[in-house]
Amino acid sequence: MTTLQDTRDLDTPELGDQALAAARALLGMPIRIEQWNNEATRDTIRHYSWGIGDDNPLYSDPDYAAGTRWGSIIAPPTFFFAVFDAVVAPGLEDIQWYYSGIDAEFFQPMKRNDEIKASAEYVEAKKLEGRRVRNMVLQTGEVLYHNQKGELCTRVRSHTFRVARSGASDGLRYEPREKHVYTEAELDAIMTAQLEEFRRGAATLWWDDVQEGEDLPGTVRGPINQMDMTTYYAGAVGTTGYKSTKLKWRYTAWARNDPDKLPNNYDKCYYGAKVLPSIGHQDAKVAQSDLGMPGPYDNGPQRCGMLATVVTNWIGDEGEMLRYSARIKLPVIFGDTHRFAGRVTGKRIEEGAALVDLELWGENQLGQVTITGSATVKLKQR
Repeated sequence: MTTLQDTRDLDTPELGDQALAAARALLGMPIRIEQWNNEATRDTIRHYSWGIGDDNPLYSDPDYAAGTRWGSIIAPPTFFFAVFDAVVAPGLEDIQWYYSGIDAEFFQPMKRNDEIKASAEYVEAKKLEGRRVRNMVLQTGEVLYHNQKGELCTRVRSHTFRVARSGASDGLRYEPREKHVYTEAELDAIMTAQLEEFRRGAATLWWDDVQEGEDLPGTVRGPINQMDMTTYYAGAVGTTGYKSTKLKWRYTAWARNDPDKLPNNYDKCYYGAKVLPSIGHQDAKVAQSDLGMPGPYDNGPQRCGMLATVVTNWIGDEGEMLRYSARIKLPVIFGDTHRFAGRVTGKRIEEGAALVDLELWGENQLGQVTITGSATVKLKQR
């Protein structure tokens, strides 16, 4: 079988036998980070929150937030995506990046006017086989987010699939899927579900009242379109790959001629790629013909953030999310609508803390599960 190194001059390189070794050879490399947001300001928090459809006043209204236990605006748990998207997946030039999921721990919220510093380590690479692709490499990075006091706010293990594009013999090939068409009645129901979304807010959810097996109210998002993606990008992912006009060309030139100037030192393969990996989120032709996706698709961290809102809506202002994991299962393309849901799987007292464990998932309008997850939350006890 040909190797990645053998086929770099071809339009579509294979993910060959040597790819895993090439990926593992970079483990432990020093990681430089270019952050999109350096401060958790009133506006950066709001921009991110609105990008996942979360208009919780705890994240955007100073007067409301002042009356909560926090005393001021805080960021939603997944705001770390707006600081740095946590993707640490170096090497493998022109092999496509797909977000796989996260395992996150939250130690304290990021609060208004906190300065956040991210640091990262590339910690794992392994070979996987999927139902649609027989050869993938899964790369994992660990990212820490500290505030200006040096306090750890969030620890994230972020996972990224590397998959050959559709022109390769082992490339990804989904059948194209047309944008879903809804009836007026269906669109009215989708709108109503979002306008009437449950949010506990200032009311207290007592640990004592939670029952194992009970369902969380859930949320609805969509139908997703290009405007949704643009709004999310403005709040969250102006780091890797999302550059415009002069900056786009500057980063491309650095990748080709002087990669040491790139703020993210592992981005040579990203900005130097023949097909910019992120363009599939916008361009139907690239998504289908080059990347093998069913159509232009959503952003994985965006979906992770949307799923987490099921939890934060349910626990209210006084609850805390301690741990959160999510795994992307299927692509979500423009026109898809999501129903995110959750269920209580257990409750316990651990070192004096009243904890609840949750199972989470999201389904598109076709009934397909596109994301799964879990969370552990801390509640007040009577």
